[in-house]
Amino acid sequence: MAKFRSAKYPALTLQDDKGIWARFEGGQLETTDAAVVKRLRGLPESEGISEVKAPAKTEGDAKKE
Repeated sequence: MAKFRSAKYPALTLQDDKGIWARFEGGQLETTDAAVVKRLRGLPESEGISEVKAPAKTEGDAKKE
């Protein structure tokens, strides 16, 4: 699942001529839709939307599993 954050607009709705394709609530969006992920990753940084990356696992995390 991919997670995205909207820094500028907490209640952002993205749509095109086919309808709504992404809706941020509280500045957050989670999706498994590959087409939505591709579109969001393709937006310019100036739009204020960024992907939230999971923290890298450390050696200590691997020992816990």
